[in-house]
Amino acid sequence: MLIRYRRTEDGRAVAKALVYTEAEHRIDRSRIDPDAVRIIERLRENGHEAYIVGGAVRDLLLGRRPKDFDIVTDAEPSRIRRIFRNARVIGRRFRLVHVYAGPKIFEVSTFRSIANGTVGNEYGTMDEDALRRDFTLNALYYDPLEAVLIDYVSGFKHIGKRRIQPVIPLDTIFKEDPVRMIRCVKYAATSGFRIPFRTRLAMRRDAPLLAGASPSRLTEEFVKILASGASAAILAGLADFGLLAHILPAVDGRVARGAGGRRGFFAALEELDTYAADGSKEKRLSLLLAHFLKPFLEAEPSFLVDAPEAYQEAVREARLLLAPLNPPRVELEAAVLVLFKKRGLSPLQRPRRPGPERSRGGERVRHGEHSQTPVSPLGIPDAALSEDSSPPRPRKRRRKPASKKVEGGGATGDGGSQTPVPPPQEGHAAPRNDGPLSPGAAGATGAKPAPKRRRRRKKPADGSPGGAAS
Repeated sequence: MLIRYRRTEDGRAVAKALVYTEAEHRIDRSRIDPDAVRIIERLRENGHEAYIVGGAVRDLLLGRRPKDFDIVTDAEPSRIRRIFRNARVIGRRFRLVHVYAGPKIFEVSTFRSIANGTVGNEYGTMDEDALRRDFTLNALYYDPLEAVLIDYVSGFKHIGKRRIQPVIPLDTIFKEDPVRMIRCVKYAATSGFRIPFRTRLAMRRDAPLLAGASPSRLTEEFVKILASGASAAILAGLADFGLLAHILPAVDGRVARGAGGRRGFFAALEELDTYAADGSKEKRLSLLLAHFLKPFLEAEPSFLVDAPEAYQEAVREARLLLAPLNPPRVELEAAVLVLFKKRGLSPLQRPRRPGPERSRGGERVRHGEHSQTPVSPLGIPDAALSEDSSPPRPRKRRRKPASKKVEGGGATGDGGSQTPVPPPQEGHAAPRNDGPLSPGAAGATGAKPAPKRRRRRKKPADGSPGGAAS
């Protein structure tokens, strides 16, 4: 174990952090995402410090494979954005950078200062950043290049004792950010750590502060709970500490009505945890919400009825149950529709209206009825196909060919036959065949020339020559 020191005002060296080597912390480096390591290497190449921090380090110490890797550095967001072309700065007050590596997103933040408390937005040093984190198990920094663990707040020892210890004093930790109480219960449920007695007292004391928390932040934590695979244990802990009444008051009221409602609610949550723990299942929010809403909507038989009005009423009931949380409207409506579909109901499908009658092959059929004639995959009736024949092609309209001159003065028709010309009689001249049929030839062959249509103008009643055509 190594020790990092700092100098006091009078020049004395004081230990400020413990540095654990790879043989001491025993983190399996194969569980670290290679893209996270490359981001840290890139920041180091540009002259900045960079570490993996937060829940990823906690999971690595517990022998788990982290889902997300958060990175912290001394580079400011604008500088991070210039280093990584595939990055985007997010946030207004608390600015972060999302670095994209294919479909994965890595959150890169800058060291924060404690000059304005633990919720300020000023940049600071690494030791200040550690002191403004909520619990010691989230205040550990891991360097994957040198394989060392840096601990400013004894978090490594607290993880060994399986204890959730706040970094910030209990007088201010939950007052500055009430959402920290939800995270404390979540850490205890997912890791099996115990919450100290004084921390439990502070949570029960400050539970009403959750009513004034941002609905967006509460919704974000709620979605994480649904996808955690331990929602039953987390929500049971929230109910025991009196926190659920300020997060989901309608749900807490129904769960507290009787033992039957509580059993049905937590049975549905256990099904949700089984579903979320299965890596082959799709983790869309609508599917997770459907498991959560199932016991409440199925308790009212009038909701799950094959009618559009029942569906709209069920959506309104679901929104009241989740208030003041504000999940996306599309996901909430899709979750309610999932429950209808599981019962074989299609409330949004409009029934087909009978149309006017029409004739088809001598049979009177109403518009909208399906044909009973077997149809091939090509859309052609099977009766029109045989084993040795291909589907009939549509008939093409043929143009009538123009008359052609032939030797002897005749004209050929469609079949190419020649019309004979009778020999000239005495006293009559033979008809000429050096051009189109003349009137004499037309009379000889029996064909009449087509009369020319002329557009005649009617003379006006006053006899003037410039009258307009009627």
